[in-house]
Amino acid sequence: MNDNTEKTVSDDICWGRNPVFSLLDESPERCTKVLVSKNTQSHIKAKIVELCRESNIIFQNVDSLVLNRLTNKANHQGLVAYMAPMKLWEIEDLLQIIPKAPAPAMILLCDHIQDPHNLGALIRSAEAAGASAVMIPKRGGCLPTGTVVKTSAGAALRMPIAKVGNVSQTIRILQEEGFWVIGLSMQGTETLFKADMLSRTVFVVGAEGEGLGTATAKACDDLRVIPIKGTVGSLNASVAASLAMFEWTRS
Repeated sequence: MNDNTEKTVSDDICWGRNPVFSLLDESPERCTKVLVSKNTQSHIKAKIVELCRESNIIFQNVDSLVLNRLTNKANHQGLVAYMAPMKLWEIEDLLQIIPKAPAPAMILLCDHIQDPHNLGALIRSAEAAGASAVMIPKRGGCLPTGTVVKTSAGAALRMPIAKVGNVSQTIRILQEEGFWVIGLSMQGTETLFKADMLSRTVFVVGAEGEGLGTATAKACDDLRVIPIKGTVGSLNASVAASLAMFEWTRS
């Protein structure tokens, strides 16, 4: 998907087979209408119709040109769903469903991620690595949109996602809950792989290009760097966070 798509696709739709089926299977109450291309394979269309009827969701057969226009010619696979705004948890409520200390738990805290593709990839990796939750700022970064749902392969519909006001203040709250907070930073004095992870860990990943904010970095218990060879200056935010989360899972 190109940058122009980001600017023109509505935030209240998701598209593609996996995201639309995930929405209908797991959060049908959030789906208001499904558009199906007339060219969609009959068995796919039959399953969509069945799921929509079960939850009293409107469905329409439309020309593929309609879906092309809605998604700016993205790979919609003949399916587009309209969805209500995603429920974002308040941190106080989210902490009630996360296992209490000393039970192991891992959280991903995003420090103003701007690219919805990165946020979607982060959420997808967080679910795969066994994270209990993902936290994002209320302002200054992207929120879960249709692009995020698509890129996350539907994980954004399943993963508990909390909106937080101040990232450094959120870190202090998590520390009080018994979490060790590791910031992923090129300024880290220790490599990610040097020491074992604690059973209750929060990984903080910074914005693309800028990295962690100064106040965020200071609030972390530890800053870890991922050793890089060659001439690449840094890793993509979602790649770095994925390495960290799966290292926690391994250790």
